[in-house]
Amino acid sequence: MKTRRVLALGLSLILSNLLFAHDDAYKPKFVDTLMTSYFAVQKALAADDLSGAQAGAKSFLVAMEAAPEGSKQISEINEELSTPASVIANASDIKAAREAFGSLSKEMASLVKHVGVSGDENLYLVHCPMAFGGKGGDWIQADKTVSNPYYGSMMLRCGSVKEQLAGKPETRHDEHADHIH
Repeated sequence: MKTRRVLALGLSLILSNLLFAHDDAYKPKFVDTLMTSYFAVQKALAADDLSGAQAGAKSFLVAMEAAPEGSKQISEINEELSTPASVIANASDIKAAREAFGSLSKEMASLVKHVGVSGDENLYLVHCPMAFGGKGGDWIQADKTVSNPYYGSMMLRCGSVKEQLAGKPETRHDEHADHIH
């Protein structure tokens, strides 16, 4: 029984180190550069603009050239960020770009949560429950006005703010005010 506890504790320490591996390597200023390109992709997809999303993804890949290097974990994180951006940059249709954006958003949300950004700008994690066949999809926005990158003009305001990832803490906590379907 004692051996199981020690193994469980050891495994949890290893997993937490993997989850927070980018804390030491990545810096908030680098995350800022990624966010600029990320927002270009998000806004273009919300506007049903595939070429704009591709341009934003190409800019993201250029920013990734300055990514830290080193451990296997850092290499994996870099790949998890670069791969969906590359898919978006080379997407033949907007549906493929939107699917890849879901993966990119997941990785960026993790990066912002664990590393942060250098300024005090507000960043929000937004969720659309209908995205990806009802599985739901998240993305990051700099404001609370929902601009859905997964549906664009078809359902631009579908979604709700799940949480604030960065910025000054909000004083108002009325979840229903931000929920639009």
